[in-house]
Amino acid sequence: MKKKKIIFMILFMLCYFQMPILEEAWASEQTMTTKIDNVISKNWKTNEYSITVREMGSGNVLYNKNGEKMIRPASTHKLVVSAAALDLLGPDYRFVTKTFIDGPIEGDVLHGNIYLQGGGDPTLLSVHLESFANGLKKMGITKITGSLIADDTWFDDDRLSKGIEPQDEPLSYASRISALTISPNNQYDIATVLVKVTGSKVGVAASVQLAPYTSTIPIVNKAKIVKKGSKNTVNITREYGTDRIVVTGNLPAGTEKGTYVTVYDPTLYTLDIFREKLMAKGIQKMPLEVGQVPDNAQRVGVSYSTPLKDINFRFLKLSINGMGEMFTKQIGREILSEGSWEAGIQAIRAYGFDSGLNMDQWYFEDGSGLNSQNRVSSMQESLLLYKVRSKSWYFSYLDGLPHAGRKGQLVGATLENRLKGYSVSAKTGYISGSYALSGYVQGKSGKWYIFSILTQANKTSAIATIDEIVKQIANEM
Repeated sequence: MKKKKIIFMILFMLCYFQMPILEEAWASEQTMTTKIDNVISKNWKTNEYSITVREMGSGNVLYNKNGEKMIRPASTHKLVVSAAALDLLGPDYRFVTKTFIDGPIEGDVLHGNIYLQGGGDPTLLSVHLESFANGLKKMGITKITGSLIADDTWFDDDRLSKGIEPQDEPLSYASRISALTISPNNQYDIATVLVKVTGSKVGVAASVQLAPYTSTIPIVNKAKIVKKGSKNTVNITREYGTDRIVVTGNLPAGTEKGTYVTVYDPTLYTLDIFREKLMAKGIQKMPLEVGQVPDNAQRVGVSYSTPLKDINFRFLKLSINGMGEMFTKQIGREILSEGSWEAGIQAIRAYGFDSGLNMDQWYFEDGSGLNSQNRVSSMQESLLLYKVRSKSWYFSYLDGLPHAGRKGQLVGATLENRLKGYSVSAKTGYISGSYALSGYVQGKSGKWYIFSILTQANKTSAIATIDEIVKQIANEM
């Protein structure tokens, strides 16, 4: 009997001394709930939203408002694509591009073809093609009897992800996808060309230049130079279904305009830039073809990308849509032996299921978040952010997120001018009418919290309201 009394007293004392702590936590949670609810009721009347806040250490849900409602994730969809790529391919995975020849070299003549084989590298630049050209020059080749052939069969031939409207196709965020593609610079606007319009003499046609230069993209130049101080009305676009770039409008003398425009045929564009590099090394101009490397071909060059964890850093910081699409196809190719969106999405969904996510609350048709049919709940997106914390690559993933209020395109990125004074690392998202922010925030107590805020059907910007909600999470915890 005495033993039972002692046990009872111990339990009573434990509960008694824990009561203030539990009451404080409960009160804090209630305060946060009330304040977030007040922010929502003031600002969001007709839109749709899903909001979840979790305790970072345990993953326990502290706040849930329509947490299971499926909303457009916009670019926060890149969070799951990034996680799947790091986990399934590995943080040290490298993309590979190769060159081959298929005939003997006699003197300075190659009796055969040169092949450029793509392996889905989203970071291939002109400098890599120049390195290949240097290698062929060192072999003494100045002439070939065959062709320069591109092999892009690592991926399927479906170039455009679902949901991109015809009027958006020329824009840099809607690049066409090939296993052999190139970017103008290390901003990695994949499969785009920089179109630069300049001029100084009034009354004549403007000068239009492409960077990098390519002979496969025809230019229709209707732009005129007008006097200084006039309105700049230059418009640069690509004709639908072709590689033809059309430049119209007026350019004030002494000014310039530059725009990145997607190319219609990324494979041929990359191959032509390679041909330009070869010609600059003294190798004769040769016809361009698309084909497949034969089994008897000899590999003469190979280029490895930087590790995936470093590429992923730029993917998240700069929110590069083309990278998300290429990651998705690469996952499909490596995991299911098929470089397609269908296979990639299947593999990513399986990854989510194996990670303990409820994939019934995820629907997506691309790897970037650009498709307006994509849907996810804040409950699941916040759960993903909890799950990845146990991964060996977590800190590189975390570092890839934009850091609020910090200067620099590769530091603060899309949060550079938001939530200043708060410790927030999160992925932003926007497509027409939809705004999202999902990531991690430190409370004033020093504790960290996970949040996902998704909203759609907004008639005006939802950024200020989203940021105010994040501030309430930080201030009340």
